[in-house]
Amino acid sequence: MEEKFIRKMIDRCLIDYFGELSLSPFGEEDYSVLIDEIKDELRNQEDEATYVIVHDKVYMYLATET
Repeated sequence: MEEKFIRKMIDRCLIDYFGELSLSPFGEEDYSVLIDEIKDELRNQEDEATYVIVHDKVYMYLATET
């Protein structure tokens, strides 16, 4: 899946959580890590909806890394 699309989905999750993207604690390294994790998960779980995987990964990353 294209990285730009995944990043936009991550941004949408962050807006849902913080109200504004500018309030997000994510930097470029965070995006890079998350995009790689999401791409791996999408390959491993083809039956799961993309938005579910993205939301789960963003939530877990926020809960454990920030």
